[in-house]
Amino acid sequence: MRKSIIAIFWILAIILTLCSSIYQRKTGPTNPKKTTIKINDKDYKLSFPRSATATNNTITLNIPDTNVKAQLIYREYNLNKEFTKIDFNNNGQTLTVNLPIQPNAGKLEYYVSVNQEMLFESDPLILRFKGDVPSEVLIPHIIFMFVSMLFASYGLILAIANKKNVGRYVILTIITLIIGGFIFGPLVQKYAFGVYWSGFPFGYDLTDNKTLIALFALLINIIFLKKKIFRITSIIAFCVMITIFCIPHSLRGSELNHQTGIIETAR
Repeated sequence: MRKSIIAIFWILAIILTLCSSIYQRKTGPTNPKKTTIKINDKDYKLSFPRSATATNNTITLNIPDTNVKAQLIYREYNLNKEFTKIDFNNNGQTLTVNLPIQPNAGKLEYYVSVNQEMLFESDPLILRFKGDVPSEVLIPHIIFMFVSMLFASYGLILAIANKKNVGRYVILTIITLIIGGFIFGPLVQKYAFGVYWSGFPFGYDLTDNKTLIALFALLINIIFLKKKIFRITSIIAFCVMITIFCIPHSLRGSELNHQTGIIETAR
């Protein structure tokens, strides 16, 4: 292929990968929830976490007003208990409150009162605690997963355009997916939630299971490597991988059962 065509294909692959990754993160259940509140005719943009760790468990409201009173109203998720109230500290610039630390995979449901205006009372936010993941584990996981998506996107474009080397990118996608999703992925899961794998056959963790489905689709495609239909099966396999990786991250993930103390899978 001409270098200009190759460059265009790679640009398209990068755009597709970035769009898929951003969509996956933005729509995930642990992405911060944002809203706007009006106080004294001034709008303030607020961000509420839906993920926390023992070392990062503070909610901060950037409202520089000493007269503002705010409360955190919370309880352990999936337990029919009374809500507990905690006052925010107001230093004149921000309001802050520390969330009660939960075990890994433990969840809280909460809403907030600001000057007696209730935010999310009818639909409380769900926040999950996780362990700190070392950067030497998390960064390679992210890089290899991103690269596997990039190879899949480029391979899909090659297959659609009926170009050569599709098989090479099927294999590269499989290799990087195994490293990112089945070597570093379980390590991330272990540090964050105390288990290496909570997908099939041990659980229903959607992140684990969608990684497994993607690998399964790609490996089946290898069977047709020397067949005339390989181009078509490659398009299907790449589409399966890209589609399932657009599923929101952490959806139906690991969840601590507060009653039994056992980490299960959210349903």
